[in-house]
Amino acid sequence: MALHELSVGVGLRQVWIGPRDDDGLMTIPAGTVVGTAYAGVQAKYSRALVITPSDVQRIVAAGDDRPFHTFLEAPTDVPTGELRTQISDTALIALITGVTEFGSDPAKLVPLSTDKLGDEDNLIIWGSRKSVETGSTSFGARKWETYFLPNVRAAAFPHPWEISTIGEFRWTLALNMSTVDPWGRTLAVGTHGCTEAAWFLLKTRYQPFFDYFEGDGAETEFQLTKGALVKYNTPLISSIVSCVDGVMTGVTVDAAGLATFAGAPADGAHIAIQYEYE
Repeated sequence: MALHELSVGVGLRQVWIGPRDDDGLMTIPAGTVVGTAYAGVQAKYSRALVITPSDVQRIVAAGDDRPFHTFLEAPTDVPTGELRTQISDTALIALITGVTEFGSDPAKLVPLSTDKLGDEDNLIIWGSRKSVETGSTSFGARKWETYFLPNVRAAAFPHPWEISTIGEFRWTLALNMSTVDPWGRTLAVGTHGCTEAAWFLLKTRYQPFFDYFEGDGAETEFQLTKGALVKYNTPLISSIVSCVDGVMTGVTVDAAGLATFAGAPADGAHIAIQYEYE
């Protein structure tokens, strides 16, 4: 039995959202200092991340007053989903809907139901929850499960305002197909078993995190968001770093979470590192 293969989870610990670039990684905001991580915006106090897979087409072949075969064909729609939170976050609303938060402290405004509806940016969304291992070799050990949505569109449905009710801010999701995995690698039958996917299930020993960077051809040091680094897995940094059986070559990470590369990533190169922390 493979490590982490069998587990059962509960709840929803954290959700992060960021704009998707054409290469399938998060878009680094303009002005971000080279070597500084961008992880998107956290959807704080998330209550639920629900994904509903597309239903297949059931086409029945019939004759002589009875069906004799049913074909299961590809769906005619993409998977859908829903993200629910209990707080109203204007920065998150602006990011997802593509509008601009404006005003000056202590007053902040964000437009809703605008002319950009249907023309929002594509997003990357991931959320994780704690679980427990149910395999025989490490039964009962704490694990983590993560849904990674690499190509999403979202629409906002704000809280209903009712007496004695907090309400939930609801985002409806459309999970479009992606031709790359969470690290930006092209999906291939030999590696992934498919060439397109709408979402991924990730299982890890410790809490996972995704950091994104952009190279400038000179910088070799990149600071991960979570300083207490436990383990890092399968990065994609162009051809600079490779990973075999969980071991990266061409980069070292110290106890403070500073990743140092043997060679500087090229100017404009996107860097994605998924790692685990406690």
